[in-house]
Amino acid sequence: MNLYTIVINELKIDVIIGVLEEERKKSQRVVLNAKIEYDLNEFFLDYVQVVEAIENLLKYKEYETIESALSGICKALKLDFPEIVSIKLQIFKPEVFKNALVGVEIFKEYK
Repeated sequence: MNLYTIVINELKIDVIIGVLEEERKKSQRVVLNAKIEYDLNEFFLDYVQVVEAIENLLKYKEYETIESALSGICKALKLDFPEIVSIKLQIFKPEVFKNALVGVEIFKEYK
């Protein structure tokens, strides 16, 4: 097994995400970090396609919670890219607090 990791740092996207009424009306900036481990023995994993998939999911799904966004992204990436063996994602909402960066993280392993 030849394992490699795609690393995505500080992917900034303006999206509709949240449960509050004002969050459903106006997009807000989120910042995503990812580490996606894959087995090169099976297929080459194109990081451009991975980033585009993440961007499209966040822009068009309009998730209510960060947790549902993280779960949805993991599920979609594994379906689209079966060579993935693990995913670690973080999504932060930088505009919530002036003095802190808050967010949620998920780790999925597919071995």
